[in-house]
Amino acid sequence: MTEDFDPMAEPDISVTVLTGFLGAGKTTLLNRILKENHGLKIAVIENELGEQTIDNDLLVQDGAEQIVTMNNGCICCTIRGDLSRVLTNLRIQRDKGEIDFDHVVIETTGVANPGPVCQTFFMDDAVAAFFRLDGVVTLVDAKHAAETLAKEEVAFDQIAFADRIFISKADLVSSEELAALKERLISINPRAPIEVADMGNVPVDKVIDILWL
Repeated sequence: MTEDFDPMAEPDISVTVLTGFLGAGKTTLLNRILKENHGLKIAVIENELGEQTIDNDLLVQDGAEQIVTMNNGCICCTIRGDLSRVLTNLRIQRDKGEIDFDHVVIETTGVANPGPVCQTFFMDDAVAAFFRLDGVVTLVDAKHAAETLAKEEVAFDQIAFADRIFISKADLVSSEELAALKERLISINPRAPIEVADMGNVPVDKVIDILWL
């Protein structure tokens, strides 16, 4: 039995790809999304190879496989295979009324180029029919950014793909070093807004609906 959907309809689930090199603060931000009472229904897809696991004491186990419902109503799901399959399973369970979410945030590993993840929303028809890529958020570690950019090409890609950039650990560098980093980021990606976010203190509403802000 095939599912009924209008091929002319716009996909209704917006997706943010969250990227940044190891130690940039992605997990800190994800934990804030999953525990704060922000009133938003967000499904977080956490990469199994991330720096650390989402805080286990925040979890309320759901009956669905690989899916955890958080105390604040958000959802956490760990990628253990194909992203397309994970997204499709989430969407099917939402359609059945088993889970509820309006947005998706996908964490990539610190050493991943976000390009292939983004391509999923344009190349995979089963995903593109229901999910739209809203944008890429990149976290940059101010303390180690220069060293990382010098050694790791993927860090350059993460910045170049960004629709919004947040600088973490800015308190660990001088104002001159911070200004130099911002200039470097602008030279790589002149279109993405840049903000400083200490201790993962990124407003949740700046992580979703990026292109509509």
